[in-house]
Amino acid sequence: MWQATPRMSDDAATHGALEDRALGDGLVGNLIGGNAIRAIAATLIFAGHVVVNADPGASVENYGWAQKIVGHLDLSLMLFFVLSGYLIGRPFVRSFVLGTARPSVRRYARNRALRIVPIFYVAVAIVLLRFGLDGAIGPTPDNPTGTAPASAWWQVLSMFTFTQSYTGGSVVIPLGQAWSLDAEVAFYLAIPIAAAIAYHLGSHIRTALKRAQAAFAFIAGLTLVSIWLRQHGDDTIATQASPPLVVYAFLPGVALAVVEPFAISHLRGRPARARRIAWAAAATAALAGLLYIAFDYPGHTTAIHNALGRQALMTAVFAGAVLAGLLALQIGTGRAPRWIDNRVMHYIGERSYAIYLLHIWVLFEVINIVGAGAGTPELIAAMVLVGFPVTLALASLSWRFVERPALERRLPWARSEAAGPGAHSGLRPDSEPALVPAGVAPRQDPAG
Repeated sequence: MWQATPRMSDDAATHGALEDRALGDGLVGNLIGGNAIRAIAATLIFAGHVVVNADPGASVENYGWAQKIVGHLDLSLMLFFVLSGYLIGRPFVRSFVLGTARPSVRRYARNRALRIVPIFYVAVAIVLLRFGLDGAIGPTPDNPTGTAPASAWWQVLSMFTFTQSYTGGSVVIPLGQAWSLDAEVAFYLAIPIAAAIAYHLGSHIRTALKRAQAAFAFIAGLTLVSIWLRQHGDDTIATQASPPLVVYAFLPGVALAVVEPFAISHLRGRPARARRIAWAAAATAALAGLLYIAFDYPGHTTAIHNALGRQALMTAVFAGAVLAGLLALQIGTGRAPRWIDNRVMHYIGERSYAIYLLHIWVLFEVINIVGAGAGTPELIAAMVLVGFPVTLALASLSWRFVERPALERRLPWARSEAAGPGAHSGLRPDSEPALVPAGVAPRQDPAG
């Protein structure tokens, strides 16, 4: 625990320590709605890439009145970012705010590598073998010639180092969506560094509330700075996907991790209050989503990685509100709505990472078979009716033979903040799934 100052009496120090410890009781462990968030996000991202790749227009202008809706389906990508911010940042935030044991950075790094690297390298290998150095196997509506310049060796290498967003090259086209993986990896590297700085600078702050206030103020300020930098930077993917300009996307989740210990006493055992907060969060998310769609629609800001200013702020509010509502429900009721907590959502959510990585490859294969000149309605039908089942089947194979075996090798890296009274909550007290025997699929929170 944090050391008391000489001016504090032993009784006061003990009382403060007990209050801080009480905040650790009943913290959310396994996020019940986590898989649903991933399932919905992956499905909507798939749909967004279907409509984009079925249309020859540069900014989906050929969809008429539906342009703003289909052009912004990638808003769902923010759900992935905010969920990562919460699950990855949570153990470090809790250790800082509650003054408990710090997570193991070595084990954290091992677990992150086991989670993201194996299937990503498989996907990169598939793309290189199938598409070659020009990233093309045939004409598409956006590339009628079906050709592209060959990439240099260093652009190929960048795919294995999660830096392809910054090097460009045609070779990355079938994995263009992996720009978000570059952002994720940058966030994974930044979190333990930021935590170490916070531990050092916050060593003189004596109460959990004051540490939480300091953390929340820093997060809010950094969010606004990141969005300001986006607004004033150029609109290239290399700039807009760079760590300082994309960190805002993760910070609402980190902020929720700061607030969570203080929400327990207000929501635990109060389902009616939790439901009211959840409904308010849902309304906030809906309003932010509508404003995101309505604001600033020049073609170059269609993709979420180029969302600027007010749009970027609305994406953060949208995803943060969605997660806040789910957290409030879980704390207050101990459950999530049935339409979220069910077999289908868990099945797709567990496989969402592979769905995200492999679906562009599958869509290009469908276009190659059907023909780029087939027309937008025909291409959409083929990509949905054939492409999604094939993508899901490949993702299931990935889960069975690549991802789950890697996940079973992970190690606990964040100690329970509530090893005493909080252990009776019935929920795992940190983000690390329990180790399971080979052949048994854990219900995953991806933070482990």
